[in-house]
Amino acid sequence: MQEYTAQEKGNVMLPIRLGGPPLADFNQPLEMLHDCHRRIEHFLDVFKRVAQQFSDSELNEEGRRALEASLTYFSQAAPRHTADEEQSLFPRMRTSADPVVQAALAELDSLEADHRTAEELHEKVDALGRHWLRAGRLTEEEMTRFQAWLDELAAIYAAHIRMEEERVFVMAAQALSAEELQEVGAEMRKRRRIAP
Repeated sequence: MQEYTAQEKGNVMLPIRLGGPPLADFNQPLEMLHDCHRRIEHFLDVFKRVAQQFSDSELNEEGRRALEASLTYFSQAAPRHTADEEQSLFPRMRTSADPVVQAALAELDSLEADHRTAEELHEKVDALGRHWLRAGRLTEEEMTRFQAWLDELAAIYAAHIRMEEERVFVMAAQALSAEELQEVGAEMRKRRRIAP
């Protein structure tokens, strides 16, 4: 599992890959999903800091590395998080007999719709971000679009993460058996091709 932290350098929070252990492990899949949310928030913040600092100037090496790390995170790691939820956690919740979970199934549909919207926005951010890396800077119009997409993503993620952490993960912890949660963790591990 790739782990990241941030180092303050200049005005940009530069993401750094570390080899240390994650905060949670695959035996704690719900806690791992929380960890993923913190990384999503971090890399979205890195995007915004880079856009603010280099809105009217050329990327320097530090800004380039920060932008590239964020683009890589959202193109590689974030889709696995979505799969963790949509292919492992949510299907088990949908088969739960718990009446509280059954009453909240519409929330799962809403969260999956958020995933689709975020994916579309990330495709746009990725395309323009890769262009930015090649060109070294964005035009004023391009930067305005880039920042608007980041603002949309921030709004989506804020509500989405709140719903998951305050409602969905709490319900999952109560409704799913230890065996089901172990299965979720095993699938998350397999998705990352990490040996037990």
